[in-house]
Amino acid sequence: MGGPGATGEQISGMTLEHYPGMTEKALQKIDTEAQARWPLEATLIIHRYGRLEPGDQIVFVAAASGHREAAFEACHFLIDWLKTKAPFWKLEDSSSGSQWVDARDSDDAAAARWAHAGNKSSEAAE
Repeated sequence: MGGPGATGEQISGMTLEHYPGMTEKALQKIDTEAQARWPLEATLIIHRYGRLEPGDQIVFVAAASGHREAAFEACHFLIDWLKTKAPFWKLEDSSSGSQWVDARDSDDAAAARWAHAGNKSSEAAE
């Protein structure tokens, strides 16, 4: 954030909206999916909401595994699915006003690689 937004204008801030309860259930489902796909010992998802300023950190994901590739893949998966499956809505502010931001095609493409992907890490770890 802080660079060009959806309209190409400089972003001065944004607000991430969510529905409590619904969002937490979606995050748990995403976490459960990662746990089922990779041999993970633990995961952590922290996603901010509310008013954010340029430079603010928005999301943090972590995965612990006995196999580093499983942890790396799980983190990629968590981020890709958060961007497409977690119910957050982004309102960008610029000098010309505020605008709701639609999902990007690139986010959908990144998530699509996991749609039919099996648990490659556990196979490699055997």
